[in-house]
Amino acid sequence: MTPSLNDEAAWLHRCLFHRPIDDISRNRYEQAHRRFPAAAATTLLVTRVVARRLDAEAVEFVLRRRGAGRELTRKIQILSYLAEARPEHVSAFVNTSPSKVRAVAVLLAAPLVAAWKMLKGEYLIRRHGLV
Repeated sequence: MTPSLNDEAAWLHRCLFHRPIDDISRNRYEQAHRRFPAAAATTLLVTRVVARRLDAEAVEFVLRRRGAGRELTRKIQILSYLAEARPEHVSAFVNTSPSKVRAVAVLLAAPLVAAWKMLKGEYLIRRHGLV
């Protein structure tokens, strides 16, 4: 069964922001797909990631480094651009409470998070035969 555009938007949003998508973002995601036909192309990769509820962020991270998975990257970018304008997502894009200790901790943790996403993405790609 092929996931609908609503399912796609909901799952990608949950992967990126760890919360359900709001109706405005969902509608704008659909409008973006109608307006830009290149974005509307849903490949087997995107279908499998959404249908199997895989970590889209990890899969996209690995595929982007390989120069593959452009459709998934494009869909994640569209969703990020739409979310960036929503007040509910400000904290995902802007640091609202300055803290030097937190900033240093985030910078030190970033390579570990990236390594984890890389390993997880490699595993998911191999396990589910995504490429």
